[in-house]
Amino acid sequence: MAQSTVKGTLVDSLNKDKLFYVSVGIVTPDTNMRVIGAAFTEADGSFTITDVPSGSYLLKASLVGYDMLTRPVTVPAGTATVDLGTIGMKKMSAALEGVSVTATKPVYMMDGEKTLYNVSEDPSVQTGTASDALQNAPGVEVDVEGNITLRGVSSVEIWINDKPSHLNEESLKTFIQQLPANSLERIEVITNPSARYSAKGTGGIINIVTTSKISKNQFVSFGINASSKPDGGPWLSYVWSNDKLSLNFYIYSHLSYQKTSSLARAVRFNEQMDTSSAAWGIGLWRNYSVWGGCYFNGDYEFDTLNSISFWAGGYPSWGKSTNKSYNLRSEFIYNPDVYSYETDEASRGLGGGGYGGLYYEHKFKKEGHQISADIGGNLYISDNKGHFIREYDDKTNLNRNKKTGGTSQSYSGYGSVDYTYPYHKDGEISVGVSGDYSYSPSLSREDTLLAGTLSYFMTDSLRLKDAENRSYGFSAYATLQHKFGKFTLKGGLRSEYDFFDYRILNSPDDNVKKGYWSLYPSLHLSYRTESMHNFKLSYTRRVRNPGASQLSTFIGYSEDSYSMGNPELKQTFTHSVEAGWTKFFQKFGSVGLSAYFKHSNNEISSLSDVAYSDVFGRIVTFSQPVNAGKSLNTGAELNVTYRLKAFMNIRFYGNVYYAKSEFNFRNGTEPTKIDNLGYSFRLNFWAKLWKVLEVHASAYYSSKSVSLFSVTKPRYGINCGLRADFLNRKISVHLNVNDIFNWNANKSTSTNPYYQYNTTSKSVSRTISAGITFRFGKMELESKASQGGGGMGQPGE
Repeated sequence: MAQSTVKGTLVDSLNKDKLFYVSVGIVTPDTNMRVIGAAFTEADGSFTITDVPSGSYLLKASLVGYDMLTRPVTVPAGTATVDLGTIGMKKMSAALEGVSVTATKPVYMMDGEKTLYNVSEDPSVQTGTASDALQNAPGVEVDVEGNITLRGVSSVEIWINDKPSHLNEESLKTFIQQLPANSLERIEVITNPSARYSAKGTGGIINIVTTSKISKNQFVSFGINASSKPDGGPWLSYVWSNDKLSLNFYIYSHLSYQKTSSLARAVRFNEQMDTSSAAWGIGLWRNYSVWGGCYFNGDYEFDTLNSISFWAGGYPSWGKSTNKSYNLRSEFIYNPDVYSYETDEASRGLGGGGYGGLYYEHKFKKEGHQISADIGGNLYISDNKGHFIREYDDKTNLNRNKKTGGTSQSYSGYGSVDYTYPYHKDGEISVGVSGDYSYSPSLSREDTLLAGTLSYFMTDSLRLKDAENRSYGFSAYATLQHKFGKFTLKGGLRSEYDFFDYRILNSPDDNVKKGYWSLYPSLHLSYRTESMHNFKLSYTRRVRNPGASQLSTFIGYSEDSYSMGNPELKQTFTHSVEAGWTKFFQKFGSVGLSAYFKHSNNEISSLSDVAYSDVFGRIVTFSQPVNAGKSLNTGAELNVTYRLKAFMNIRFYGNVYYAKSEFNFRNGTEPTKIDNLGYSFRLNFWAKLWKVLEVHASAYYSSKSVSLFSVTKPRYGINCGLRADFLNRKISVHLNVNDIFNWNANKSTSTNPYYQYNTTSKSVSRTISAGITFRFGKMELESKASQGGGGMGQPGE
């Protein structure tokens, strides 16, 4: 008997959002409800059930947070395909009846080029921040300073809702450390991005997706968080929404104190490998900071085909830091003697930034046919003042007393247009163009105290830098995607041009003007079986451009070292190939395995070396960016989720990798080879007890990492926490302990034959944090209300 195919698309009945990973089944209408066929919806909400005999059936669809959908389906004899069109599902919790074709959305899953971490399905991070959630994303690590790496690579791009964040590094850290985790829908890890995304950065893209629009109601929540660092602060959120308009306002403040002790030893050699100097030092760094922010965003739906989003926000900050150290240095070649001294540094800084933007989307009548445009801007301003005092034990003529200061600004704007046309029921073409501009002036200076007076003389010319950087970027892309049954092919090509004009007003000879242009192809293949085996294979070409300051010959002097750029620096091009398999089980959970290979030419790295300097009259340390030759990075990842019970699971992530590179260190010497076999893992446990108490624990380990003349020691720790809800979740409290055994410390060692050092810095990494949250209003609005930086999280940014 001839078999038919039943297909359709499932969307949210209110906001028409496509519903991903909905469990869909065709069952008989009798009391036995025998399952004829089943499937899960794709990212675009579509589903296809094959080999359905002619007859009358029931279509059943279920997704956590939505009513069970049941509707009659008739499959006429001799009909090849029955297209049910677009079907809406109502957002409401309800018990399932009859035969079960349901499945909880897995915490981890694969969708084409993306590995998805569904934060909304992970109760263990709901009381944390986006930074905590990122720690659970496959391959992602966030260090104690907020720096984000993917598979050990730091040049990773951070996107918000499918758009670049357009925030500077420090602003992005602050935003992620403050954004509540329960405002996130999912985190998409794109280790091998297609031409749809920027080709910059060799580390991949992390796309943070916030929660979708909500139905009519209003919701207010507020709370306070605190930890033993100490740090903490209150926050308040308000949401109002109806069928067309939703508004979200969030404000917070935070007070923090940090303390870090350090120990360093260093030995420097000359070209003949004679010892030039040996140094030892201890230090204590303290930081006090206050920051806050307010964010506003809105969405308005004119009709089913046109919508607009708008957002704005600001984030002021104030900080004060002190750094006191005692140092002992022995010079053996130039000015041989023993130098012992104390250093007292202090600085105060005031800064603040803001951003805003607008996003418009128009949908044509044909399903999947749409065009969108967005425009926005960012600014950041800071002003820092401080002092530096160095007093020698027995060489007072070398004492230093100076004022330090600096200002910096950053202004940027961007815009883009994206267009998608479904040329076939199984295929679509997407094209887009974008542009951006930024202007960043900065000034740093030092004034030295005149001996025997209270006056400071003219600025130290060696330590004066008055700079301006203007940059422009233009890009265009085209991708074509076509489905052949359960096989999907996506190819693309991207063109990017970047130009910057870097000017040092007090040293024009060090100005830089440079432009870069290239093409970046991509190819992604994926295949999904009815039994939820997922396979993927991809290739991309990416780039890392040198920064303007990295190309400038300007020499920046500190007290005991200097740094300079490298005008010979070249672009780094990376060819990347990845393959992966993931299997989802109804009861067990999921298992994923992937392998990757990256090959780069002219890898950009930072070199720390030593050389004689006339300014210091001795051999000192300097740093300079260099092209470290060819490099490769290959490895494999394992991701397992095991559901012991309905409210209990264990997750394991492991990564084993091998990195190799070769670099010509100095003329006339043998090439320096770097080989690094590393691994990392993370184990998470979560359970919900008595319906009100959540328990979670995690352990992590990262092996040592080797880079150009530097070895970083392993990092590891154990965390745990509790959360309890009261009065039908009107009140929630949580308690967390990070790094229970206080193991975390940053340790690094140099392997440069002419410069040997090792440093250890230690903070009180074991912290106890607690918080309480109060909620008023309809609970389905909570995730929207908790967005914090919701404005930046809109699709248009």
